[in-house]
Amino acid sequence: MSPFAFLAYFFAFGEVVEPYKQPLKEGLTLCVFNDDTLIFSDKGKWLTPLFALEEFLQTYEGDKSNLAAHDTAAGKAAAILMVRMGIKRVHINLMSELALSYYLANGVEASYEKKIEKLACKTETLLETLTDSDEMYRLLRLRAKLVRGVSVELQDASFGYDGDLLFSNLNITLPEGERLLIQGDNGKGKTTLLKMLMGKLEPTSGKVLIDGLPPSQIRSRTIGYIKQQQTQQQFPVSVREVVSMATDSKLSKERQKWEIDTALRRVGIQNLQDRNFYTLSGGERQKVSLARCLCQKARLLLLDEPTSFLDSTSRQALLETIRALTLNEMPTIIVVTHDKQLEKDLAWPTLTLGLKEKEGGDHE
Repeated sequence: MSPFAFLAYFFAFGEVVEPYKQPLKEGLTLCVFNDDTLIFSDKGKWLTPLFALEEFLQTYEGDKSNLAAHDTAAGKAAAILMVRMGIKRVHINLMSELALSYYLANGVEASYEKKIEKLACKTETLLETLTDSDEMYRLLRLRAKLVRGVSVELQDASFGYDGDLLFSNLNITLPEGERLLIQGDNGKGKTTLLKMLMGKLEPTSGKVLIDGLPPSQIRSRTIGYIKQQQTQQQFPVSVREVVSMATDSKLSKERQKWEIDTALRRVGIQNLQDRNFYTLSGGERQKVSLARCLCQKARLLLLDEPTSFLDSTSRQALLETIRALTLNEMPTIIVVTHDKQLEKDLAWPTLTLGLKEKEGGDHE
């Protein structure tokens, strides 16, 4: 600390007040320091400054080992976000007991000017009894509308061939960014349902709506489809070339390159980018397909039997990638499978086809 900074932070009783504990400048609601250096500030309200900070830290190349934050107010929601971003010390003008408990439980040094039992907001109430950090983070992104996904709705949808129904009166309502796992034995219409969502098949009766519109009317890049991966050898094409096929051709070459690099890094396959796609394992191919959907900026992801042909290592890697997508990009995701273990691993809301659809088959 410079002599001038020392004098500036020297208050009564000879105590040096650390920079992050200094009063916030007029208009600012959040300041973040690395050691004594201010690296970020914002004037927003609610959780907006913290989500802006999260985005800033994704590209910030400086040291992040000793982050400290001063915020005007912090409930449990703010505490969850700060802990997730690796902030080590906080000073809060108005802090709730829920926030203080969460900070302390996660090893964050916390001080405050005034403490109250609970902030008077719905988010604080919703989080009060929750403990899973990932689910709480998802809830916050949903409430902040930081969701890529689109809504999906089936209204009394039925489908069949020559009068023989695969399923009938199927009702599904998925808000933006939600997840659904569809189970069912072979021949019960799981893949048929995906084709209906993609607009390749029309329901025999009822409606299918994506973002409030029939599938035929939505934008071409809205839906990303990841089919079962086969193992046969085909023509040589690199992983990077496969992913690049999904980029928007209207973007500049520099932007396209950035989006490809980001997608490869996002799913952890930068080291595979020069490999022949058809020499990869099933799990690696699934990751490439996910990276392609990220480049596409797909708002609805449809995965058809994603764990077929995968060994245990590849299966686990795929699951981790899917879980990460549900926390960050947050597209709406529908996974079709007959893998009972996958249902347990994901612990998502589940619809079973062939199980009394004639009585409604509702899912919300």
